[in-house]
Amino acid sequence: MEKDIIILSKIAFLDKILDDFEDEFGDIPNQIKNKEADISHKKSQISETENIIIDIKNFVTTSKNTLAALKEKEDKLSQQQFLVRNNKEFDAISFEIKNLKTEHEKLSVRMRTEGQKETNLNNLFESQKEELKTMGEDLVELNNQYDELSKEHSDEVKDYNDVRKKMRREISEEIYDRYATIRKKVADAAVYVKKGVCNGCYRQIPQQIIVDMRNQHNRLFECENCGRLLIPDWAEVDENELTN
Repeated sequence: MEKDIIILSKIAFLDKILDDFEDEFGDIPNQIKNKEADISHKKSQISETENIIIDIKNFVTTSKNTLAALKEKEDKLSQQQFLVRNNKEFDAISFEIKNLKTEHEKLSVRMRTEGQKETNLNNLFESQKEELKTMGEDLVELNNQYDELSKEHSDEVKDYNDVRKKMRREISEEIYDRYATIRKKVADAAVYVKKGVCNGCYRQIPQQIIVDMRNQHNRLFECENCGRLLIPDWAEVDENELTN
């Protein structure tokens, strides 16, 4: 996590530099930011769908065992009916069998409903994966366009962009997805804390959080006011450190 926070600091620093060139690149940088955020959101949707499918599969497996147990119990009771000594015992067993059949039918109906739901979710899951694949291809194309513009406009911009791509490969998916999601709303998604103040919204950071940021290098904090990611002082970088 400590390494990821330092890499995030470098990415945020690079993005600030690259944002200054945004006018020269038209809307492509903004499209890249939005596409990355959309990809992050789609990943969350896919994960949610997959978890629901797993829950349904577990339910179906458990229900099959329950149905088998109910049927076995019903068969045993049916055999006992031939051995009863009076009508009272016969009626009691008949009542229990009726309840078992009702429970069996209710569970069977729910299983059929859940089975149809699983089919629909599997179709949705495949559709979501295709959408994610298309989004990824779109992002590659946008990055290629960006690279071409970088070559045309400035070797310096291309160098910055190359370094950023390297950083992107090294940072964890979880942290980068958080950063990309926030960056869709505000350009400076990760900011330094200067003199106890968030450098994004300029609100005071609680002193306890300042202390925790200095001591807990395995945790990434957010500003309670604006939601930006907070880069601790130990992770601050300058341009000379970007390639280190």
